[in-house]
Amino acid sequence: PKYSIITSVEAEHLDFFKDIDDIRRSFHEFAGNTAHDGVLIINGQIAALDQITNNLSCSVTTYGLCENDDFYAKNITYNDHACGTYTLMHKTEDLGTVSLSVPGRHNVSNSLAAIALCLNLGLPLDVIKKGLLQFGGTKRRFEYKGTKNGITVIDDYAHHPTEIRATLTAAQKYPHKRLVLVFQPHTYSRTYALFDEFVDALKVCDHVIVADIYAAREKDTGLVSAKQLAEKIAETGTDAFYLPSFDDIENYLLKNCKKNDLLITMGAGNVYSIGNDLIK
Repeated sequence: PKYSIITSVEAEHLDFFKDIDDIRRSFHEFAGNTAHDGVLIINGQIAALDQITNNLSCSVTTYGLCENDDFYAKNITYNDHACGTYTLMHKTEDLGTVSLSVPGRHNVSNSLAAIALCLNLGLPLDVIKKGLLQFGGTKRRFEYKGTKNGITVIDDYAHHPTEIRATLTAAQKYPHKRLVLVFQPHTYSRTYALFDEFVDALKVCDHVIVADIYAAREKDTGLVSAKQLAEKIAETGTDAFYLPSFDDIENYLLKNCKKNDLLITMGAGNVYSIGNDLIK
């Protein structure tokens, strides 16, 4: 490719990669495939950034929420639906105001990567800003499913602790009285490897219902369970528990959700079907 974007580098897919250094080596190899007359656009907040960017033949442009980055956002504000507006900066140059129609701080960061790419491609800045404002999001990323009995239902694909934090941080700025989360862990290996990180990310909700682990390509190793995860979250003081079937979860939600609740179904498996059934 002539242009490459790297948004994050963290411990993930540890059933395949040995450790975080192995992952960084893989990203360095990916970055090295960028054409020598091209550009790598990379999040400047990535830890050990030089392990990915050293000895590259292409140019490197950083973006993020820090003034040290080439492209960065300042004066960030959010509207009633958690969508950001900010002042776009390129080094010391003020490039004006950018407004988004997708929620969350993470999407402010993502938009900076898109802007850096589009400017490299020669698109006019006013066209870029218009395109960003018109972009309404993607399926299964803070996707509004509907409202029933005053309960707002959102679905999100997040299945890694960092993704979960990003989604729930956005949710805190979204209108609601209580945040109710149905979480379906994805793969036994990920749940086991990042168990404590999952607990820390999920404990910010008012209520958490944990569904059975979605096995995907894996078999149950017996090392970890959804029930164990729910119990550990409950130990932090958050109302959390495990329910064994989607029918049980749906019945619980029908009986216990209240007007002005924000209900999020979350996970990379088939948990979205719960929200679909509820808004029928």
